[in-house]
Amino acid sequence: MVGEMMGLLRILVAALVAWGLSASAPARAYTLDLKPMTCAGEAGSMEEAFALTREQLSCAPDRFDVRGPFVRSSTQLKTPLDSGLAWQTNAANFRSMLVRFTYADGRSRLVDVDPQMTARNWFPGNRFSVPVPSSQADLVAIDAVVERPFTRSVAGAARLTSLADSERELYSRSLAYMFMFGLLILPLLYDGLFYRVLRQGFVLWHFLMVATTSLFMLFSSGLVNEILPDIPLDLRWRLTSLFQALSAGCGAMVIAGLIEKRFLPPRLTMAMMVSALLPLIVKFIATFGGELTRITINNWFVFSFAPVVILISIVVAVALSRGSRGARWALAAMSGLMLVVAWRTVVAFSGSSLPFPINDMVFAGFVLLSLVTAIAVGDRFTGLKHEHDEAQMRAIRMGQMANTDGLTGLANRRAFDMVRTLKTGQGLLVADIDHFKQVNDREGHQVGDAVLCNVAGLLKGHLPAMDGREDDGSPGCVYRLGGEEFAAIVEVMEDHQLIALADRLREIVGRSGGEEGTAGLPQVTISLGVVLGRGQMMHEAFGAADRALYRAKREGRNCVRIGDADDCNADARVSQGSTTFGRAGA
Repeated sequence: MVGEMMGLLRILVAALVAWGLSASAPARAYTLDLKPMTCAGEAGSMEEAFALTREQLSCAPDRFDVRGPFVRSSTQLKTPLDSGLAWQTNAANFRSMLVRFTYADGRSRLVDVDPQMTARNWFPGNRFSVPVPSSQADLVAIDAVVERPFTRSVAGAARLTSLADSERELYSRSLAYMFMFGLLILPLLYDGLFYRVLRQGFVLWHFLMVATTSLFMLFSSGLVNEILPDIPLDLRWRLTSLFQALSAGCGAMVIAGLIEKRFLPPRLTMAMMVSALLPLIVKFIATFGGELTRITINNWFVFSFAPVVILISIVVAVALSRGSRGARWALAAMSGLMLVVAWRTVVAFSGSSLPFPINDMVFAGFVLLSLVTAIAVGDRFTGLKHEHDEAQMRAIRMGQMANTDGLTGLANRRAFDMVRTLKTGQGLLVADIDHFKQVNDREGHQVGDAVLCNVAGLLKGHLPAMDGREDDGSPGCVYRLGGEEFAAIVEVMEDHQLIALADRLREIVGRSGGEEGTAGLPQVTISLGVVLGRGQMMHEAFGAADRALYRAKREGRNCVRIGDADDCNADARVSQGSTTFGRAGA
């Protein structure tokens, strides 16, 4: 099973790599990154921002680290470009935006970008497109003024691409995202089936991790705009980071569940779980922090994942050093995401750029985490199921030992006392070996034990269990009640059937042993008291059978008496020597 899952994993990893290459190829071949050509500045109003001169704008490496209410980015194109283009940037939260396109003939066009435009013109990878107005002159400059942006990437992540290439990339990348989203549906079904069989907490945590990862992908990729086209940009932006934080927290719980408890360092594990709350705390601050945290909180949100990633790495490393199988799965699942998060943290605080879309890699890391941990859940599930089955078998064996007579192997008095009623269609036989004390006194206790085992085998062998049932109070079950006393539950409907069966057992035991016995044991006989079941309580039926047994003892032994649990003075039929029947006292 695990081998088949590993084969599937290799296919999925190959699909992820192919998707990553196809997703980033159009950006390298057909897009123009505007960040190196862009300068930035801040102002108190839209008009002031547009009035800033080139000298008043900063082109330094930290130029996008501006916190004013209005941020202007100004791009002077080194080579004039034709029309038929789309300007794209990050769809992070902002209040409003104006984009001014300037052409070689000196004319300019303003495009008012409201937050809902990000939903109408969404582009896979948390971007949106603004079509560049057509003109006979070449495009030479782009100025964008953003009101209250929540991340630096709104101004610093702009690019130009052709409309034709943009449409092709929109189609291919959307298919890739939908494919990955579809892959995440499978572990949800997988977890549901596992949880029905074995209710383990880490299976639920994995379900929640995959669910929140799926929602993070849905919102981050922009696919949510196809489902909820009117969703506010502010709500989408906040939910995206919320689902990302929840996914990371659930992932930490999954890692803790995958590693066997004996290999988990308790303090480090607790610290890991607490650190998983840090992104949620930062998210809470971001929601209510207002202007104080508007720009910086996004970087702090990215940085808040570092402690949990570091602690997970330490926990996994310690568990690996102790020989944990689950830790190997955890390392495989987390390695990609840990690398991407570390790289993204460096990028966020250094202001550098990458030759491929980092957001796509973050999402790929989450998908890989979900898929590998799904296989790990199956592996852990198999191990726990095996342990559970072994524990059940041990419990069954212990129960059987507790309910089994150590000498004869029959069910014991404890097992007999667990039978509550003697049902209609059942009969109870209580047998006692006649003069057994003399056997012990004359032959010794070792021979006496052998006689007990021989009688037990005869009773067991000549009372066939019905429908393959075992020693659980069903017909055909034989018990050793203590000493030389036995009991059996048989399936009969009439008194004469019960007496005939008891009399046959009496004759079989009487013929065993003696000089002709195969075991060379002394010859013994048994007396039996029997009662027919009518749904009475077992203690009533046993009392009647026991009284009938003692009547058999008083009236010469080696005979059968039948009692009635409803009447303590009921008649009894007698069988002695050759089979004869009659009511007691007749």
